[in-house]
Amino acid sequence: MTEVPDPYGRAALCDPSALSRVFEAAGCRTQSELAEFLGVRQSSISDAKKRGSVPADWLLTLLCKKWINPTWVLTGQGARMLQPSEHITPMPEKSAPIVVRCPPHACTTDELVQEVVRRAVRLIAQSEDG
Repeated sequence: MTEVPDPYGRAALCDPSALSRVFEAAGCRTQSELAEFLGVRQSSISDAKKRGSVPADWLLTLLCKKWINPTWVLTGQGARMLQPSEHITPMPEKSAPIVVRCPPHACTTDELVQEVVRRAVRLIAQSEDG
């Protein structure tokens, strides 16, 4: 029988090693370093650690800055990095305003990753246009 992944906010994002993979992927050793890399307050790192979750915006930042695979961050499975297309230039270092929204509870990990990738592609296309 095939196991169905848990919805967003449950086991998939409660993997205690997911936050460790965020630190590893960002190349950060302290919460303050990670907060600076992600463009958030250090208290956000502490809150994520207490909740045992990784916010979707962090996955998007890792994808845009370092091509880190969101599925690898959340589950430890799959390739660590995604390969950018040859015709896509890297994202500029300037950060775009990010609207924080919580996904619905019925959202699966796959749906979350698809949304993160969709947003990343849109940001890349916008950066190429302007």
